[in-house]
Amino acid sequence: MSALRRHLPGLCPQSIPRGGLHLWVRLPDGTDDVALAAAAAAEGVIVFPGRPWYAAEPPAPHLRLSYAAAAADLMDEAVRRLARALP
Repeated sequence: MSALRRHLPGLCPQSIPRGGLHLWVRLPDGTDDVALAAAAAAEGVIVFPGRPWYAAEPPAPHLRLSYAAAAADLMDEAVRRLARALP
């Protein structure tokens, strides 16, 4: 969350989970979450498009950010790279 606040404050979720393995972020309307995930991978950051996970809700662009296996000291650089991938 600290890295998101620094580099992508517009993606910080309203509700911050108390635990878990993933953070879901809502992207601006019109963002292609699949294309963004591909662009992030090209920057060396793996994120997952959210649309396939929201099968019952109206389509909206989201990203699933997994942080369980990543070292905390790598998060800042990862979010900086994700910011470069955003259109």
